[in-house]
Amino acid sequence: MITHAQQAHLLFADIKGFSSRSDRDQLRSREDLYAELCSAFTDELWQLCPHEDRGDGVLVVVPPALPVETLFTDVLPRLERGLGGRRRSDPLLRLRIAVHAGAVHRDSHGFAGNAVNHVFRLCDGEPLRQAIDEAASDTALLVSGVVHDSVVRAGLPGVEPTTFHAVEFQVKETHARAWLHVAGDNACALRIAQESAFGTDDGRDEDKRGGVSVSAGRSVHMDGAVVAGGDAHVSVPSAPRSRWWRGTR
Repeated sequence: MITHAQQAHLLFADIKGFSSRSDRDQLRSREDLYAELCSAFTDELWQLCPHEDRGDGVLVVVPPALPVETLFTDVLPRLERGLGGRRRSDPLLRLRIAVHAGAVHRDSHGFAGNAVNHVFRLCDGEPLRQAIDEAASDTALLVSGVVHDSVVRAGLPGVEPTTFHAVEFQVKETHARAWLHVAGDNACALRIAQESAFGTDDGRDEDKRGGVSVSAGRSVHMDGAVVAGGDAHVSVPSAPRSRWWRGTR
């Protein structure tokens, strides 16, 4: 049975390095993830939010009755503190987190729709993967343009817009802009955003995009490009790299 779509916020939390762990450690990581999420949301809020298991992560549907700024001012800070408090535990638990909003469908198999697809792709994008690899903190967060406009840029109490930085990402056929936030490590988020926007990734962007850098002492013409005044960068797009209501628990 397919129900009418409802507007909701979506949070997806994914465990870093999950597939490289033994079966025993994967099961322990899953137990730890649910325990930390339940603590971060508090038992009462967790019961209000339908969620769906995704193996190495959890999709949480935040109902309209829960003010979305609560995610940013209460839930996510508690989650970061909780993970930080278990830093020496084994296995280590570090999370990539994506937040999006849109129309969410529910059928007899679980949650579905383009909004659900998009939050998964946010979480699978290279900027968020790089952030959790390099950050000093235990969470890295990527929010969609919809969430940035309605929550972050709106300047809701407790949400600091200057700690969210625009990045570009591409996963499958999705190519979009999102905003990266790394709790307690703003320098990491800013560096990744600058690399995303300006290609200062120590030359690695050249390899990923097939770009060609050209210098000349004067203006010259090439097929499809002009070098005016000395320097230009010509990008040759490459094929995109591929990566992707059961009831309340």
